[in-house]
Amino acid sequence: MSNIDAVKQIMGELKSLRNNQDEKVSSIEQQMKGLKEAQRLMEESVYRADSVEVTGTDSELKKFVNKDGSIRWTTGKTQVKTAAGTQTVKEAGLLDTDENLSNWHVEMKRLANDRMMVKSMLVGEKHTPKLDLAIARHLAVAPRTIAAQVSKANYDGAGVGAELIPDQFLAELHMEYQVPTVVRSLFSEVQMTSNTMLAPRIDRGGRPYIKGTVSSDNPALYPVSTVSMGQAQITAKGLSTRYILDEELIEDSAVLLLPAMQRMIAKDMRDAVEDALINGDSAATHQDAIATWNIRDRWGAAGLGGSNDHRRLWTGLRAASFDKATTLDINTFSDTKLLELISKLGEYASSDKVLIVSPEALYQNLMGLTEVVTLDKFGPQATILTGQMGSIFGMPIVVSRFLSDDLHTTGLFTGASATTGMLCVSRESWNVFARRGIQIQQEQDITSGAYNMVATERLTFGSLDAAAVKNVAFGFNL
Repeated sequence: MSNIDAVKQIMGELKSLRNNQDEKVSSIEQQMKGLKEAQRLMEESVYRADSVEVTGTDSELKKFVNKDGSIRWTTGKTQVKTAAGTQTVKEAGLLDTDENLSNWHVEMKRLANDRMMVKSMLVGEKHTPKLDLAIARHLAVAPRTIAAQVSKANYDGAGVGAELIPDQFLAELHMEYQVPTVVRSLFSEVQMTSNTMLAPRIDRGGRPYIKGTVSSDNPALYPVSTVSMGQAQITAKGLSTRYILDEELIEDSAVLLLPAMQRMIAKDMRDAVEDALINGDSAATHQDAIATWNIRDRWGAAGLGGSNDHRRLWTGLRAASFDKATTLDINTFSDTKLLELISKLGEYASSDKVLIVSPEALYQNLMGLTEVVTLDKFGPQATILTGQMGSIFGMPIVVSRFLSDDLHTTGLFTGASATTGMLCVSRESWNVFARRGIQIQQEQDITSGAYNMVATERLTFGSLDAAAVKNVAFGFNL
């Protein structure tokens, strides 16, 4: 019996002992003895593997290429020409032959054997990503004599190599394309030093009068002017995201999982903030049917619309437009209709504005207008905002995926219709008030083998202008 077979037998016996409830404790000494014996045999196997004698060359590996161009990984039937004609014989495969034809061949057999042992004795049907990656990399540097056949005919059907040869594993996480989140960067960020900030403002100055002349010993007093003042109260809100990760998943993953999850959890926070900037509503009853609104499949279908939904953080730009009565149905879109939308801002139409549009509105409605100036025509001295796609009437055009294409013809999300819209915003009037930036923390729970990863941030969004000031407009039904 080979060392490998002996190890398999020992591990099988240990598994049987672990599964026997009556012998779990009483047979501990026997289990320890078995483990030590298995360890000794494995060390001997490793030692012997290190001193394997190579008896051939890379060119001889061609004997494992079948007539149809496929690789014969394990023992199987093949056809040979003899004096009596073509005969079907059984020959060893590349992985189970006793020969060691080259250093590459020795390492290939070792990797395949390691994977077979791990799957048969430890993980069963589960994946072995690290070993799979090692095998895939080794196959990628196969000798020239069989390189083409390995890359073209790496077949792993059941019984002819599936147990030894892994599917190709790409050691990186793929993410579908998403429009970058840039809306937050459009507004000035005010740093808060406490949870609540009081911001006094002057709504209106005094009124001058014509100065009278002194015509008696008791002249009339100058009329009194009153300065109208107000105060805005800004309170920071907390936002959090939490992941629970299995420690074995982190250890066994062929990609660097923790850094990838840290980037993902930070992106979750940025996406939530941009969604709330556009679609938030702090009213007791949200203006949209957010319980069923999984915008562009970003948030999943379950658990939406509750009291802790991120779209309740603050009053966003769309809800503010409805509150201020600065909305416009722009179903029949034209440059004239866009000017009408801008005019909804009144005096603020001459302020530093930005047009935030959905991807659909950009290409279906805006790009066809001759008034749109694209980035290639701006010139080297132009000031360009982050994420800016162009300009119209001197106003930057920025795209956000959180202006969706599933709105009702009323401009609200109801679950019916499929229209989109655009926001015209006075940038000077709105601010992001930040108490603390994104903080990512992680901790391992040794009692459960789980990693908790939590991202938190404290901020809010709003305008210091009076509530009635028309500093944002929403065009809908596109």
